[in-house]
Amino acid sequence: MKITNVITQWVRIPLKKPVGFSIKTINYREYLLVRIQSDEGFEGVGFCLQDTSAKPVKSVVDELLAPMIIGEDPRDISKLWDKMYFQTVRSGRRGNVLVAISAIDIALWDHQAKLAKMPLYKLLGSYRDEVPCYASGGYYYEGKEIFSKLEEEIQGYMDQGYKAVKIKVGRLNAIEEEKRVKLTRELIGPDVKLMIDANQSYLDVNECLELCRRIEKYDILFFEEPLPMDMIEGFNRLNNQTPIPLATGEVGATRWEFQELIRSGSLNYLQPDATQCGGVSEFIKISTLAGTQGVTIAPHYFWDIHVQLACALREVAYVEKFVGNDVTNFDLIMSNPYKLSTNGTLIPPNKAGLGITWDEEAIQSYLIEENTINNKVLI
Repeated sequence: MKITNVITQWVRIPLKKPVGFSIKTINYREYLLVRIQSDEGFEGVGFCLQDTSAKPVKSVVDELLAPMIIGEDPRDISKLWDKMYFQTVRSGRRGNVLVAISAIDIALWDHQAKLAKMPLYKLLGSYRDEVPCYASGGYYYEGKEIFSKLEEEIQGYMDQGYKAVKIKVGRLNAIEEEKRVKLTRELIGPDVKLMIDANQSYLDVNECLELCRRIEKYDILFFEEPLPMDMIEGFNRLNNQTPIPLATGEVGATRWEFQELIRSGSLNYLQPDATQCGGVSEFIKISTLAGTQGVTIAPHYFWDIHVQLACALREVAYVEKFVGNDVTNFDLIMSNPYKLSTNGTLIPPNKAGLGITWDEEAIQSYLIEENTINNKVLI
């Protein structure tokens, strides 16, 4: 069996209105789809998200990685991962190169599971058939009264049956952020889990501690990305001064970087993203490392792949889920987007591979550029 074609599709999907994070505001989302086709008629599809432009990642796949894997056996996933990673180590051990490797690796695993006629989580050796998920929201919308919008949004999550909720912090001062956390806790009650996410917005541990001390009483399950991920000593200092469990890792790269985070001892939750950290292959290795030290995995975004990994791996406790298309709109290019079960969980589809049915017409409507790499020729 051989890989015959690698197809890249760069799509840009506008958001309905600008959405504010802790440190930025965005107007659209860009995704890259990577389709790997074999000579036995199977196709695996991988993907990734880029907030600015997916073009650099697409160029890495088209010009650097695809020529390496054309003609190779798509079942040799470990061999191909090592080939792509170690032959590009001077180009980048993280960032666009690793994101490109991640998308290809996901496509290879999707292909492998389709070949086996099994859902990916079953192929990996399933641990469960459903996984808890949390509603991810609480963003800062421009032109909206910040508290009334938050109240409406959180109440909607409760009405839909979510048992856990995460909101943003870090854009406003500590007093205003405490008001938002307090409002959320009052709306969800004492039994629903509450997480917060600063998107690495705090550059000063003391400033972050001011917020932590104000909100400790609201029973926070974890504080995600309070500091830039590379501030490992900063995480240590913060962890020593607040009882709120800390989390990070959505921009983390490979098992080696996560190993250092685990060794720091300051994190209770790690948040690898299979589309960023090195694909399915690295996500499994990272989860195993975390499990050896009792660290919990709560992956970032893309429940379309993480529900499969969560159902295969004991270490994964929660999957992140966005409701609607206001913040993430990847669902708009699918025919069968995931929906919450009645008990607040996600259930992987009983279909081979990732179980995704793509809306090809929608993909074409958002398409910026498409290329096919065949026999090392860019078409």
